[in-house]
Amino acid sequence: MEIRATSPAVRSPLLAAAVTLVACSRPEPPTLKPELATVTAVTVQGIDLRVQIQAYNPNSIDLSTRSMKASVLLDGKYDVGTVTALTPLDLPAKKWTRIEAPISVKWQDLTSIAALATQSRGIPYQVSGTVAIGGETLNVDVPFRLAGTITHDQLVTAIGNSLPGLPLPGLR
Repeated sequence: MEIRATSPAVRSPLLAAAVTLVACSRPEPPTLKPELATVTAVTVQGIDLRVQIQAYNPNSIDLSTRSMKASVLLDGKYDVGTVTALTPLDLPAKKWTRIEAPISVKWQDLTSIAALATQSRGIPYQVSGTVAIGGETLNVDVPFRLAGTITHDQLVTAIGNSLPGLPLPGLR
């Protein structure tokens, strides 16, 4: 007896296997759409930012975020540091969700920051990082990148507060 692939006896198991394979396939990683990184404070200790990202979960199951890791770079060359913030948040299936996280990075080199403040201009910054997303069947770090500018006044105030009573030429 010859069994052909088009016979009902073979098609049913193949169809069942295909459905099972699709149903058990790994979920897709969420899509991140960076929106905004806002400087909320520039202080003696460091720089505080609020990062906002839209996340789309393309899967039919809910996922959740665990944390956000971010590095801050000033003027394209000064590494301010890296910080990890806990961001537990549910990502419902087939929906966009806003992720907001406060990021506080401590200054590593206040001398370089003071040199930037003497330039009488806004200082561009870049926030690069990942959002750790995990569910029962998926754990992945999804990358993001945001940029903005710290105003000259924010830097001058921070440097002035860190060195009280010391006149700093060129800062005002």
